Amino acid sequence: MLSTSSRLHTLVYAILLSVVLVSATVHFADFIAPYLDVYGANTVTYTAVFASLVLAPPASIIMAVYSHKLINVQEQLLELATTDPLTGLLNRRAFAHRYDRESARYRRTNRPVSLLLIDLDYFKAINDKHGHAGGDQALTILSEHLRTTCRYGTDDVARWGGEEFAVLLSDSGHQSALRAAERLRRQIETLQITFNDTSIRLQASIGAIVCRKDETLEQAVQRADLCLREAKGRGRNRVMAYPEELTNTADDKASVA
Repeated sequence: MLSTSSRLHTLVYAILLSVVLVSATVHFADFIAPYLDVYGANTVTYTAVFASLVLAPPASIIMAVYSHKLINVQEQLLELATTDPLTGLLNRRAFAHRYDRESARYRRTNRPVSLLLIDLDYFKAINDKHGHAGGDQALTILSEHLRTTCRYGTDDVARWGGEEFAVLLSDSGHQSALRAAERLRRQIETLQITFNDTSIRLQASIGAIVCRKDETLEQAVQRADLCLREAKGRGRNRVMAYPEELTNTADDKASVA
């Protein structure tokens, strides 16, 4: 977000603007003073200083307020461009940018990155029973849980689409990804959600992979989706992992976590 640094810049800008306006007025008065001897050079200078001290602060405040409004607009536009409107999580575009950043860091430092693909089980039944408002509330509460549970500043969480979420785990290899995925699965299973005095219970299937240095986000998601589909096929509410010892062929199959 732009907030802290941009507002600090606005304050500094306002102070500097006041100083510049005062200095400019004084120098201009000194420059024209010899041509206005009839009024007296000192009188002109003092008048200029007084005028600048009176006018500079309001002018700088006006500019600061205008800059503050521009910052707010920029923040709103940035949020609209990078977040999902319902959940407030990253959208696909922002998540792709984070993936590219982490992938580049992975190639540079050789510290692995893992991807989790989370899909809620039987979510259509929730919408049918509680309506879309109930489903939306469940997604919102789950999203907030994912946001607060994952490591702040390290992991990235996105709404991938519908009731599907993606989590990018920095500095996480195969076992770390499995532990994180299983922890999230259990937390989702026990999450308490109430809508119109009725309880909504969630379950999730999760596909977990360790990303490869040379693969795109689309390729990584495709592998994670294979694990996710395998989890669905084996009864749902479970974690499936892509075995790193297998080669990247069309016959690769997921394994039980």
